[in-house]
Amino acid sequence: MKTTRRTFIQTSALAGAGVLVSGRRIFGRTLDPIKNLRKFVAALPGLGPTGIPVATPNTSIYPGVDFYKIVMAQHQQQMHPDLPPTTLWGYADATLGPPNFRYLGPAVVATSGRPVRVKFGNGLPPTHPLPIDNSIPGAEKKEPVNRACAHLHGAFVAWASDGNPFSWSAPDGSHGPSRVAWLPNDKGRPTDENWYPNAQSARLLWYHDHALGITRLNAYAGLAAPYVLIDNDELGMFGSSGTVLPDQVPGIPLVLQDKSFKSVADKWGGPGDLWYPSVGEQDPDFPGGKPAKLPFPSVVPEFFADTIVINGMAFPELTLKPGLYRFRMLNGTNSRMFNLQLYYEDVLNAGEPNLAAKGPDFIQIGTEGGFLPQPAIVPSGNQYDRDKYLAHDPTGYSLVLGGAERADVIIDFSTSANSNFILYNDAAAPFPDGDAAADYFTGSADNPASGPLGYGPNTRTMMRIRITNESYSGPTAAAVLAALYAKLPTLTSTSGSLLVPDALIGTANGLAYPGATSRLRTLNEGWDQYGRLIQMLGTSAESGRNYTVYGMEYMDALLPDEACSVGDVQIWDIYNTTGDTHPIHFHLVNVQILGRAPFNIESDGTVIFTPTGPFVPPDTNERGSKETVRMNPNEVTRVIMKFDLPPDPVVNGQPVTVPQSPRTGGFEYVWHCHILEHEEHDMMRPLIISV
Repeated sequence: MKTTRRTFIQTSALAGAGVLVSGRRIFGRTLDPIKNLRKFVAALPGLGPTGIPVATPNTSIYPGVDFYKIVMAQHQQQMHPDLPPTTLWGYADATLGPPNFRYLGPAVVATSGRPVRVKFGNGLPPTHPLPIDNSIPGAEKKEPVNRACAHLHGAFVAWASDGNPFSWSAPDGSHGPSRVAWLPNDKGRPTDENWYPNAQSARLLWYHDHALGITRLNAYAGLAAPYVLIDNDELGMFGSSGTVLPDQVPGIPLVLQDKSFKSVADKWGGPGDLWYPSVGEQDPDFPGGKPAKLPFPSVVPEFFADTIVINGMAFPELTLKPGLYRFRMLNGTNSRMFNLQLYYEDVLNAGEPNLAAKGPDFIQIGTEGGFLPQPAIVPSGNQYDRDKYLAHDPTGYSLVLGGAERADVIIDFSTSANSNFILYNDAAAPFPDGDAAADYFTGSADNPASGPLGYGPNTRTMMRIRITNESYSGPTAAAVLAALYAKLPTLTSTSGSLLVPDALIGTANGLAYPGATSRLRTLNEGWDQYGRLIQMLGTSAESGRNYTVYGMEYMDALLPDEACSVGDVQIWDIYNTTGDTHPIHFHLVNVQILGRAPFNIESDGTVIFTPTGPFVPPDTNERGSKETVRMNPNEVTRVIMKFDLPPDPVVNGQPVTVPQSPRTGGFEYVWHCHILEHEEHDMMRPLIISV
């Protein structure tokens, strides 16, 4: 009998209880976390030298191109007034002067159609501030622990500048087998610099580390930063003379993360430094007999920290005048998902929400793929309900963001003078079922590690927004909405990013697109040889890998079904056989969600590759282009994509041909889960484009 975690869950009748979190207690503590962080005593860092620095390009080296030199190094920064400085790894702009290392910097602001060229310099030290597991692929002891590779997440770029996991480099000059020096400099000599053509519409991207075997650690340690792409359409709506809502470019960034800080020293740092688990766990349900001895340090299936950090500050406060404001939200966590809501602050319990008094709704106008076809009104007061979420009942959730998802939203505070609001999250962790050990909130009867009133740990009360007691005379929310309804459909129809008109989304189980080919994909969970849970992607071909039916590891050979060629339009039906919701990220391509439907799985773990019900259309705030898609348990998610390639670079007036990958041939990309612990163990597959 083929055994999978899903079939064990079904036969044991424990779905939603212990089995779903078996092996995941590792996000609990092996040491005491810092418990005395006051909430809402520090300002939200904004864009600027003391917050998130903005990089300044050199425009004189290559005509028509913005050139940057961005360096990586270890630095320290205070992430809360009650914390000592935290040791971090980060990026800094060294283009025109000495680097200014600030967490989540430097932001790059780019213009659609104007290329950006970046030289990344690796000055990271030879000792990592977090525990490294040498048992997972790419992290063997022979590999340098300070290897790094910047991936511009969401960008339409040549594979050699995509930052794929094998394109890493290290300070000692060593590099991964996919790293190539191909882009000539102004003297005509080849370099391994990155070329970003910015041949996309306006959107929020971000760049973060993607080195094989160490992504989850490098990103958590601080190797992540925003990349804002602006175009004329956006400027016409939100620029200084915008017709919709002036002076809202790029908007207020909110990079949402969870961190844990040490209260005592360990071998990876001192008090105030980042805590990350080092002890793994062998699943008691491991079907392979006695597993191999667990390595130390060990990977964990997922990681949920205890303190919300936004733009690099724990529990920040934002003060605004009455008005309408554009927020650019990014889920930058390792594993945690968010169900974001707004409530008035409880007048009797400072820092806590009054869950009976919801705040303004979210007017969502964009995702990670740019502007939506039309604005989506997302209610701000729907508390998380697992059953309603899985039933696609919108009364059971508000603004849900999986890992790496973005939301471009407008919030109307124009009539909220002299009011305080709490940005609140109550999404289950792990998602969608949850475990009390990962949910921190004041008064929790199930999690004694939660902080008392006014203090952390807390993962629910994320930020306080104070609205001053002033008058407002700008446009009304109704006028802004009317302008958006008039503008957005035109923008999305002319950008070329939508393959299928919004009116057709979810209207048929077997949507036909001219010349499209259909593919079956699977999301799978099993065990590795150490008895640890392991997540894998797969096709419909049975593999038997790691006690799954269909799972494939990243390094497994490509199957014929996985072939992609330039110009292909493919419709993927992705069957989630696991107990988790996975935010699946696609390099190179944007996709459209066509719908989600239920399916059946046999007792031996084989999937019936025919949906058992109609496809439910995606929510209105998922209707545009996306490159990260939430895929829920027991559902098949149908997406459509077209495999195009970006324009070749032009350097010194000459076009530059992009070489094929020396490791795989073709143009080497990947698709993977953006729960970083899943991505590295081993929920990632190559996406090789041939011409």
